[in-house]
Amino acid sequence: MFNLAEILTLLIGCLLALVFIDGVRRAIRIRRSKLKVDLIDSSSERDLDFEEEWQSYETPSAELEADEQISQTDGFEEENDLATNLNLNIIHLHHENEPVFSESSISQALVFYNFKFEEKGIFTILDSDNAPTFSVLNGKNPGIFLDSVTSNDVALVLDPMNLSNPVEAFELFIEVSQSLKETFQCNILDEDRNLMTKQMIEHMKHQFHEQQRQFLASAS
Repeated sequence: MFNLAEILTLLIGCLLALVFIDGVRRAIRIRRSKLKVDLIDSSSERDLDFEEEWQSYETPSAELEADEQISQTDGFEEENDLATNLNLNIIHLHHENEPVFSESSISQALVFYNFKFEEKGIFTILDSDNAPTFSVLNGKNPGIFLDSVTSNDVALVLDPMNLSNPVEAFELFIEVSQSLKETFQCNILDEDRNLMTKQMIEHMKHQFHEQQRQFLASAS
């Protein structure tokens, strides 16, 4: 038989364990929803946080809006987990020797694609219905191509939320990244700036299609 002190100790231990597990779960969910684009520091440019820069350009996505609404009630935990599993898809392009990327050079390289150069200094790639699919950014702070800025790094960023045809958008995302790689004779890197192989690209495609399948299955 347990005495009163032992019972109280067990109860307190269980409560602490539940609090710790809940904290870990929330931290993982928040971490998954963060933007993973890691811009390279440049001594000639201001030290800006790119996540803040990106958020100031774009209106909050459905993912962020869902998180705000879900946080107000415990009844939508499942929906929140689903939204945060749809991470941004990011590809970096890096030229080893010189700053070949600029508004002019990228515009010429994208001549066969439907795109627009935003006033805020980034490229938006459009689908056949002129709907935004993904963005092409300067890979160095502050992430833009205004005032004749040049760079040897660019980042392609695709947010799978709010797309009418996510799979078609992802295929275009991969196609444009390969086209820019060939045009500028540069390296194609993953979101962690590791050299991306054909096998890694196929794996990325598989992950994206699997995420979309799970999302549609859960939504239905």
